[in-house]
This record gives sequence, C-alpha cells and structure tokens, in this order.
Amino acid sequence: MLESARKLFMTKGYGEVTVDQVMEDAHLTRGAFYGHFSSKAHLYSEAINFAIANSKFVKTSQDAACEHTWLGELLDGYLSIEHVNGTNPCPLAFLATDIVGRDEAARSAYSQAYDNVNKVVLGYAQKHTNCSKQEVLSLTAMIIGTVAISRTINDAATVKELLAACRNDAGLKLGGI
Repeated sequence: MLESARKLFMTKGYGEVTVDQVMEDAHLTRGAFYGHFSSKAHLYSEAINFAIANSKFVKTSQDAACEHTWLGELLDGYLSIEHVNGTNPCPLAFLATDIVGRDEAARSAYSQAYDNVNKVVLGYAQKHTNCSKQEVLSLTAMIIGTVAISRTINDAATVKELLAACRNDAGLKLGGI
C-alpha cells in the first residue's frame, strides 16, 4: 500500500489520488486500507515517511565509503536529469507544493523528513568542511528547490544548465567537491 501511495501521490498529488486508486494499484481491497490507516491524510503522512526511508538518499548514506564521496554522490544523483524525471524521486522536491494545503500530520511528516535530511547532511559536511547549520539549510533548500523548479521547465537545455549551476554552487558550499 505504501509503495502504491508513494508512487501515486508523487506523480499526481494528494488531491488527485483516491483511496480506491491506491488500493487498486496495490491490488488490495478498500477494507484492507481501513485496517491500516484511519484516513487518506494518514496514508499520505505514512507515504512521505516511507518514501524518505526508501530513498536513494538514505541508501547512499548507508553505503558511502567516506564523507567526501557521499556528499559528491548525493549532489550528483540529486541534481541529475534522472532524478528530475522521477527515477527514485525525493518527496521533498516532488511534494514541495503539494504539502502546503495538507493537514498537520502530513506537514509534520514532511517537516520531520526535511529536518532529518539536514541533520544527516550537516553531520557529513562538518566532517569534511566548516559548514554551519545555516549553510546546510541554505544548501538543502537550494537543491530541493532546483529539482522542484526543474520539474516545471519544458526546455531540457535550461534544466541541464540549472542543475549544473546548482551542482557547482552546492559543491563550492561544501568545500569544492
């Protein structure tokens, strides 16, 4: 259910997805839904948590050999055309505008995910550079925003330029990686 919800919410947004669509995609009955979730909003919150827990970001952080390598891989993967096009998408970028009108639980799940990302990046960055918390907040806002904006631009050349410019600036913020 969570994988189906993640996929549908991230491609269509909260308002365009019904419980019936999620259950159909998951090949389960509507009754099974209410055995696990109290509402669509509850499912949305859990889908955000699921997406973060299963994101490439988390998997990369577990597999990285060193901080410098991990930070470079994070920037390269996150600021790639594949990521913008939805290959293993990050809910922070893909749901950035959708989350605004959601209930407190969904917004809290999104906020917690963003806070966790910042803590992980800060931990790695401080081992490699003299980054402050404010610099990491700026960095993550910049890369998430770049991906969110890139998803709305139709011109592939502009998207590539935007991603490259952000990658360059982000690398400089992290000591030249």
